[in-house]
Amino acid sequence: MRTFARGLFVSSLLLGLAACSPPAKAPEPTIAKEPVPVACDPAKPPVSAPATPSTTTASAVEVSRAPRIDVTTATTPNLARAEKETEVTVRVRVRGLPLAQTQRPPLDLALVVDTSGSMDGVAIEKAREAVGRLVDLLAEGDVVSIVTFGSHPKVVVPTTKIDKETRPGAKAAIAQIKAEGTTDMAGGLATGLAQLRGSCAPPNAIHRLVLVGDGVPNDSVPVLQIADQAKAAHVPITTLGLGNDFDETLMVAVAQRSSATFHFVEDGAGVAAVFEKELTRMERVVARGTQLEIVGGPGVTLREIVGFGAVSGSRVAHLPLGDLAEGQVRDVFVRATVKGIKDGRNAELLDANVSYSAPELGAMTASSFAKMPMSADEGRLKDASVREIEHGSTTVRVADGIVKAVALARAGDLAGARKILDAAQKLAKEGETKFGDKALGEKVAEMAKLRKTLPSLLPQVDDTMRSGMGGGMGRPMAPRPVAA
Repeated sequence: MRTFARGLFVSSLLLGLAACSPPAKAPEPTIAKEPVPVACDPAKPPVSAPATPSTTTASAVEVSRAPRIDVTTATTPNLARAEKETEVTVRVRVRGLPLAQTQRPPLDLALVVDTSGSMDGVAIEKAREAVGRLVDLLAEGDVVSIVTFGSHPKVVVPTTKIDKETRPGAKAAIAQIKAEGTTDMAGGLATGLAQLRGSCAPPNAIHRLVLVGDGVPNDSVPVLQIADQAKAAHVPITTLGLGNDFDETLMVAVAQRSSATFHFVEDGAGVAAVFEKELTRMERVVARGTQLEIVGGPGVTLREIVGFGAVSGSRVAHLPLGDLAEGQVRDVFVRATVKGIKDGRNAELLDANVSYSAPELGAMTASSFAKMPMSADEGRLKDASVREIEHGSTTVRVADGIVKAVALARAGDLAGARKILDAAQKLAKEGETKFGDKALGEKVAEMAKLRKTLPSLLPQVDDTMRSGMGGGMGRPMAPRPVAA
C-alpha cells in the first residue's frame, strides 16, 4: 500500500533532516525481565564515555592537533540585487578531515532485527541470510551482538568478539531465528543498547546500532526515547525499512534523533548490500556532538533551515549535527532574505560556527563566514545563480516536503499534507526541467501516487468510541499495524 516514495528517503538526504521535536514523556522502556547475557568481559567504560588510548602514533598526534572538521559556505545567487529585498540560499558544508592512520578500528555493532509475525516466510529467510552475511564480513576483532524482537526481545548472540572460534557459533544461532509475535521494537532497541553498554570492544571501537524492521511497532513513544538515549551515549542508530509496510516516519525519526541515516530496502538482499557497503566500511569519528550555530548578519533575516523547519524573523539558529566521521560531509541549506545594502557593497550574510568534541583533544570549534556582493547591474544579476547549490537545495526541499506531508497525514491533517505535497511536486517538476535531473522527475510520479494514498495514512476512528449524541465522532486512534 505504501510503495510510493521509498526512493526519497536516502541517507544523503537525512544529513540535512536531523532535527526533531522532543518526545512526549512516557515511562522509561524496559529492556527484558531476564538478565541480558554478555559473552565477553564488560569491565570497560560505557560507550557514552569512551576511554582515551594510552598510546598514539606520532603521525596521529600530529594530525590530531589540526582542526578535526572544516566549515565552508557558498551561496546562490552569488550576487544580490542592491537596495531591494532578495532571497538567497546559503549552503553550509561541514566536513570531517581525514586522520593519518588508515587502518579501520574495530566495529562494536549491535544488530536489532524485527522477527514479528509479519516477517514470516520469505522475509525471515532473507533476513537470516543477510545477518549471516554480515557476520561473514566482520573482521577478526570486531564485536557483534544480535537481538531479535517479536512480542518480546531476545538476545540471539550476546556481545561477542569475532574470531575463528566464535564466528561459526554466531552463524549457527542466526540459523535458528524464526518469526512470531507482535512488534516490541522498543524492547529490541533497549536490549541492543544494553549489549553495547556491556561490550568488550576496545576503547577506539566504532559503536553502532542497526535496526531492521518491516512493520509498525506496538508503541512508538518509547522507541523515540531510546533513540534519544542512544544519541546521548554516542551510538547512532542506522535504520533499514524492509518491504512496503513499515512506518517510514518513525524509522526516519529514529535515525535522525540518534544522528544516523535511514535506508529503504526492498528485501533481505538489500539489507546485505547496506551491510557490505556502509557498515563494514565505517571510518573513525573525528567530531562528537557537533552543534552548528547560524548567525545572520546586518539586514539579513533567516527564513528556513531546510529540513530543520522555519526560523522566520530570527537571526540565530542552533542545529544538532551529531557525530561526524572522517571524510563525511554534511550540507545544511539556509534560506534567508537580505535587503537595504547599497550597490557595490558586500552583504554580510551569516557566520557559521561549529562546536564539537574531538577525541584526544576535547572541546573544539571551527567557523566560516558568508558574504555576497550587491549590484544594480541587471546583466550580472541574470547570471548569478549557482546551479550546484540550487540543485542540492531543491533536492533536499522536495524530500523534506514529502516527509512533512506523510507526518501531517498521520496526524490527521489531510488538507495540510496535500498542500505541502503539491508544493514539493511543483518544485520537483521545475527542478527536473532546470537541472535535467531524471531522479526529480521520478519523484514527481511517486508523489502523484502518494497523494492518492494519503487518506489511508489518516488515524483510524474506533466506532465504539462514537458519541451517541448527534452522531459525534469518537477520539482518533493511532494507525493500525499491518496484519501478520
